[in-house]
Amino acid sequence: MKKISLILLLSPLVLLTGCTTTPEQCDPTNTNIGIMDKISCNYSGNYQARIDKKERILEDEKRANAQFREIYATIEKQKKSTSLSVKQKQAQLQKLKTELTQLTKEVKEKAKNRDDLQAQVKDIEQQMNKVNNSNASDMEKQVELDKLNKKLQQLQKALNI
Repeated sequence: MKKISLILLLSPLVLLTGCTTTPEQCDPTNTNIGIMDKISCNYSGNYQARIDKKERILEDEKRANAQFREIYATIEKQKKSTSLSVKQKQAQLQKLKTELTQLTKEVKEKAKNRDDLQAQVKDIEQQMNKVNNSNASDMEKQVELDKLNKKLQQLQKALNI
């Protein structure tokens, strides 16, 4: 009978001790808590509360990760688009250079007997070499080569080619 009364006397103390644990204290990796605290964590729902909190954090991180993946995919798409655009611009520039070279040769042949036109063609060739060897951007080069192309076309008209 003494044991039963002792158990009844201590049971409210055990229950009060169990109520004082928090989800943060109910860390399963914590080896410093006593058996009563572990029982309290289990029956008070603190272990489950801790699990639920960690699952919410995990879900939030998964959503953030999915958003970052979408952003990364968008950036990669833009990068490919820009790369393609740059390649197209470079191809246009190369085509313009080739056309200018051919037109220069043609005008040079037709202006064999005219020293004034030969000097203009030579000047255009020097400018073209200067543009091709410059450190300017492709856009700047293309603008300059377009100007030279117009000059050559004017010379071509002057020669009635």
